[in-house]
Amino acid sequence: MKFLFDLDGTVTSAETLPIIANHFECKEEIAELTKRTVQGNIPFIESFIRRVNILGKYSVSETSELLAQVPLYPEVKEFIDSHREDCIIVTGNLTCWCEGLFKKIGCQCYGSKAECEGDKVVKLKSILRKEQIVDQYKALGETVVFIGDGNNDLEAMRHANISISVGLTHNPAQSLLAITDYVIFNEHALCRQMRQLAGEVSDSKSVVISCAGIGSRLGLGLTKALVQINGGSLISWQLKLFKDVEDLRIVIGFQGGEIIEEVRKCRDDVVFCYNHRYFETKTGASFYLGARHANNEILEWDGDLLVHPDDVRMLLATPGEYICYGDKTSEETVFVRTNDEGNVLSFSRDSGDFEWTGPACMAKRNLTYNSNNVFNMFEPLCPMRGIKVRAYDIDTYNDYIRVSEITKDWKI
Repeated sequence: MKFLFDLDGTVTSAETLPIIANHFECKEEIAELTKRTVQGNIPFIESFIRRVNILGKYSVSETSELLAQVPLYPEVKEFIDSHREDCIIVTGNLTCWCEGLFKKIGCQCYGSKAECEGDKVVKLKSILRKEQIVDQYKALGETVVFIGDGNNDLEAMRHANISISVGLTHNPAQSLLAITDYVIFNEHALCRQMRQLAGEVSDSKSVVISCAGIGSRLGLGLTKALVQINGGSLISWQLKLFKDVEDLRIVIGFQGGEIIEEVRKCRDDVVFCYNHRYFETKTGASFYLGARHANNEILEWDGDLLVHPDDVRMLLATPGEYICYGDKTSEETVFVRTNDEGNVLSFSRDSGDFEWTGPACMAKRNLTYNSNNVFNMFEPLCPMRGIKVRAYDIDTYNDYIRVSEITKDWKI
């Protein structure tokens, strides 16, 4: 597996272009060019050529020394240091400007090329197309992870096997959110995800909350994670319940931007996983997408589910695989059939001993893609240990009213 990084704002904790512009006192000209490029009024390649024309008259060696002082994200740098052979920097910046910075980073680096004479750029020779570097490594049989934040990372992400949009320095470009696999706003969470991709997983449970659906049966015009219940959104309830879980993963689709905004009011170290096909898939697909690069044990949780806080603590402390069920309470029920020991034997739409509410815990080795419901993923694994919990689904408006009343005195 190869990790390909954008440079500015992804590995460096500051954008390099404003630093160069400020140093050589041409920041107004560069700022106007950048603004028009971001607005889409100037294509990126044209913008880059004009940028080089502005800055190329200044000392190349001075620029390189200047950029060598740009700070790096320390945990990202530590990850690169420990995976040096598998980490690659790809930047549109000129390699002659970044020579000192590349040495500080210490891994393979690719950039645009220029011809220099007398310590000045005299000719632009090539502009790096990041997707070509992605394709180069894929052609060697590598699985490519691309990490970036800007519009000019779009094609590289589209070509990569796995894409991570980061918001470490600023929010990722809106264009990336239509194609990215993950969105991460916290350096520690980013490095945790990269270690998981590299096979370095923790013994602790990952928790995957599926919040991608449109919530049409509820009839409130919101994805259910954003529905207000007893003074807070459903997702804010979940965040309180899982405040001590390190690897918390939230699968988003419909109203994904609003869910991100709501979650980040509470904590910033969540890994957001996109289900771009949320309209045509069900919770099984969302759980798979959230769990496929997680730790070895994954606790599945629906975004419309409330479980008594004492039961949540018990489930987090319970090792191994299990399926949870409760007394029948919701209007549109999936049943479970159990044996005398309380183990789950099967699921049914018609009848059973208890209601399947979720949550459930699965070992990642048993994870397979399924575009239907989560319980369809667990059916081949039955019989499985069953645990009875106080859990309540919110599928319909009547469920919403009833659960609001049941949970009003819960203490988290």
